[in-house]
Amino acid sequence: MESPDDPRQHHDERELAAFIRDGMKRRPDQAFGEYFSGNSASCALGAAYEAMYPLPTEAGGKRPTRDLDWFFDCLDTVKACPGGDGCKKRLFLAALLVHLNDDHRWTRDQIANWLGGEKSPEVSSLKP
Repeated sequence: MESPDDPRQHHDERELAAFIRDGMKRRPDQAFGEYFSGNSASCALGAAYEAMYPLPTEAGGKRPTRDLDWFFDCLDTVKACPGGDGCKKRLFLAALLVHLNDDHRWTRDQIANWLGGEKSPEVSSLKP
């Protein structure tokens, strides 16, 4: 059990949203089906990872390491899918971000808005 004086910090969903937005600046295009694609695309989770660590320009095939889960311990919580379309999935947040990105085709900004607790747009408007 961690003490309040523990120098390690864990970060919440709002901070994860900020990391996704920061990573989006480095790779402005969105990747689907992989964390990084080419020189300019990342998925939502890949964007958060890139905000933590500088990656090579060509990062295709790279995957975030487990320290992302440690830094953002919220990634290990189970959440219901907010994606609509009758989706009833309940997934760990890390898997849910990939699911929203790849299956529901939410933009990284929409994912960050949801993580940040901002008012959700209508499900029908979430399609890019």
